[in-house]
Amino acid sequence: MRQLLILLIIVFLAGKVPGQMTAAELETAVASQSCESVAIRLAAATLSSEAMKFNGAICFYENGEVERALQLFEEIRRWETPRQHSAALWAAKCHAALHQDSLALACLQAIPASTLNAKVLAQPVFDHLRGLETFTRLEQSVAPAFNFWTGLLAIIAVLGLLISGVLVLGKSRFSSGEKRLSLVVFAASLILVAYVLIWTGYNARFPYLQNLWPFLTLLIGPSLYFYLKDTFQEEYPAREVAWHYLIPALSGLLTLPALLSTFGVQTGLSPDLLTIGTSAFLLTGHLIFYAVLIHSMTSNDWQVDTNIRIWTRVVDRGMMVYTGAFLSYFVLVRCSFFNAEWDYAISFVMALGILAIAYMGLVQKRVFRSEPIGHFLPVKKYETSALTTAASESIRRGMERLLNEEQVFRENELRLADLAAYLDVSYHQLSQVINEHYGVNFFELINRYRVAYVKKLLADPRSSHQTIIQIAYEAGFNNKASFNRYFKKEIGMTPSAYRIRKEREVL
Repeated sequence: MRQLLILLIIVFLAGKVPGQMTAAELETAVASQSCESVAIRLAAATLSSEAMKFNGAICFYENGEVERALQLFEEIRRWETPRQHSAALWAAKCHAALHQDSLALACLQAIPASTLNAKVLAQPVFDHLRGLETFTRLEQSVAPAFNFWTGLLAIIAVLGLLISGVLVLGKSRFSSGEKRLSLVVFAASLILVAYVLIWTGYNARFPYLQNLWPFLTLLIGPSLYFYLKDTFQEEYPAREVAWHYLIPALSGLLTLPALLSTFGVQTGLSPDLLTIGTSAFLLTGHLIFYAVLIHSMTSNDWQVDTNIRIWTRVVDRGMMVYTGAFLSYFVLVRCSFFNAEWDYAISFVMALGILAIAYMGLVQKRVFRSEPIGHFLPVKKYETSALTTAASESIRRGMERLLNEEQVFRENELRLADLAAYLDVSYHQLSQVINEHYGVNFFELINRYRVAYVKKLLADPRSSHQTIIQIAYEAGFNNKASFNRYFKKEIGMTPSAYRIRKEREVL
C-alpha cells in the first residue's frame, strides 16, 4: 500500500515538473491572457505540434521574448495550414516590435485582404509605421468600403431577409412548410451578408458571422427537402428529420467554441474544431446530395398538374444553380485567373438561385389554388404541345363521360395517371386539357365532382341514415380534413350546416 502511495505521489509531482505542458494548458494561457504564469514551464517545454508552436510563440511574444517568438511564427508561415496567415500577422508584429519596418510591411502585404483589415492595422505595435507611404496605402486598401458588386449583393441579402420574414409570418395550410423555406432563405441571406462583410472589410466588426456561415450552409439542403415534403403533405417520422439534421447539428457543435470565443467566452475546447465542420468536401458534398435528392423528388409522376410541375421545376433548378455555383468556387479558386470579380459573380449566381426559390415560396399559395403559372413566370405551358384543338375536345368529352356517367371520381385513390389510362392518353395531355378547359388542376376538378355528389346525397332524405363522413368516403374523399376543407371552399359552409339547411327546406 505504501509503495502504491509513493508511486501516486511521484506521478503527481511529475505532472508539476516545469516543462511538462499540454497543448490545452498552453491554449488556455493564451485565451485567458495569462502567458506570464507559464513562462518558466514554457521555456523548458517541448512544442511538438503546430498548435503548441503557435500558442507558444504568442506567449513568448507576450512575455517579451520577441525573437524566439518570431522564429516559431516564421516556421509556421512556411507551412500551408489554416494558421499560415495568422502567423504572418504575428510575424509582422514581431518585426515591428524589433523596429524591422521593411520586414514588418512585407509580412503585412503577404496577408490576404480577407484576413487583413483596418482593425488589425490599428494595433499600437504598428503606430510607428503610420508615417510610411506603404503602410498608408495598405490602410487605404483595407478600409471598409462598398463597391457596385458588394452594394448589389447587400441589397439582395436584405431582400432575402425580408422575404424570410414574410414567409415565417405567413399563415395558410402550407404554414409548416413555409417555416422551413423561411429558414432556407434566411440562412442563404445571412451567408451572403457574411460574404459582403468580408469583401467590404466590415467583418472585423461582426467576426462571428465568419464562423457561422458553414453551419448555415448545411441547413439549406435538409430544410428545402422537408419544405417540399410539407408542401405536398407527405408524411414522415420525426426520426427521419433528426437524421437529416444530424450533420448540421454536429457542425453547429463544432462551430460553437470558435463562435463563443469571438464574444470572449472560452469553452476550453480548441477553436480548431471549426475546421472539421467547415470542410469544403463536407459542404459541397452535402449540397450536392440534397440537390440530387430534391431533383429526384421533384421529377416524380405524382406532380399531376402542369402548374405545380413548373413550380417545382423552378425550385429544383434554383437548388441546382445554388449548388453548382457553390461548387464552382472551390474549383475556380485554385485557378490563376481567379480574382474578386469571379467571387462576386459566383455569389450573385448563388443569390439568384435562392431568390428563385424564395419567389416560388411567395407565389406558392396561388399556384396551388390553380392560378396559371404564367401569371408569375414568363412561360407558355403548352407551347411545345402537339395536342390539336379537336383532340383536346375529344379528350374532354371522354373525361366528362367517365366522370358523369361512370363516376370514376368515387375511387378514393384516383390519380391523374389512372384517369389518363382510362382515356388511353398521356397524363401530360390530360393535364393540359383540364387546365385549358376548366382552369383548375386535376385535384380541384375531381374534388368539385366529389363535392357535388356529397351535396346531392346530403339533400336526399333517403340518405339521412348515413353519416356525413360515410357519404364523404362514398364520394371518393379519403380523409375528413380534406373533405371539410374542399366542401367549405366550394359551398361556403360546413357539411353539417348544409345538411341542416336542406332538411329545413324539406319541412
